[in-house]
Amino acid sequence: MKTIFKTMIPLICFTCCTLMASCNLIDFSEDCTYYGDVEIKPDLSALTVGEEKPALTDIYLLSPQHNYMYGITSDTLVTGIRAASYRVLACNAYGLQNIDFSGMDCPETAQAELSAFEKDGRLYTVQAPVLYAANADLTVIPFERVVCEPALKPATRRIDIDFVVVGNTDMGVSAVSGELSGIAYKYSFKRSDALESDAWLAFDTQRNVEKDNVFSSTLNVFGVNPDKQGTGRIDNLLDIAVQTSDGNRYRESIALTDVFSGFTTRIIHITIQIRLGLMGMEAEVAGWDVSDGGVIEL
Repeated sequence: MKTIFKTMIPLICFTCCTLMASCNLIDFSEDCTYYGDVEIKPDLSALTVGEEKPALTDIYLLSPQHNYMYGITSDTLVTGIRAASYRVLACNAYGLQNIDFSGMDCPETAQAELSAFEKDGRLYTVQAPVLYAANADLTVIPFERVVCEPALKPATRRIDIDFVVVGNTDMGVSAVSGELSGIAYKYSFKRSDALESDAWLAFDTQRNVEKDNVFSSTLNVFGVNPDKQGTGRIDNLLDIAVQTSDGNRYRESIALTDVFSGFTTRIIHITIQIRLGLMGMEAEVAGWDVSDGGVIEL
């Protein structure tokens, strides 16, 4: 009898230890919560030459089970992350002006929105700051370290416009300004692109130092005329105002919807020809081209 009892003691101890350590077995129990580590390494390779690296990158790890948010300045190891599948959002919100971020606790609702205001019956927005954004998937594995490399890409597009004043006229041009409609002022992290939104953007120009009949402007926007194929298409209209040296002002409007159709690159350059005469002002699109800044992945 003593022999049987002595034999049973090790077996009982082994069984108890096995039950107590069940949450650490490879065959994970649904009743246990497991954790792993994540090495966050923001990928900034999409930044072009001359673009400044963000001073701080906001990282959002989002899942139905738990959310985590970090602000990092370089590659960072975070520990004790609940094992689950995450949607990773990243951006450089720190220090940006005239922009608000909302819904960042959910990948479906996360968005950035530029400041907007109404004036003379129109909704106006402002130029977009230098925003980089990323949207990626991540799976945290129990008791292991995984690497997260969200690829931050520019969230803005650039519009370069040259106004070229031509014609036989003695009227000198002192200033050219404009307002462009169909500007998107909302950005969706889910789409990694502009949300359908319609505002006007007012801008001034600078006279070319080498060609005094050329006035140029650069506009930074989230998008122009997104969802162009939809039934509620947003058109792009350009209102141009020209002031001459004698104080007279001339105005003209032209349509740019066809110019922006299919605009998926980061940069577009448009040349507008302005002709002043005794009968007033005429304006037309002289040409446009896109840069090799790379196609934005939609």
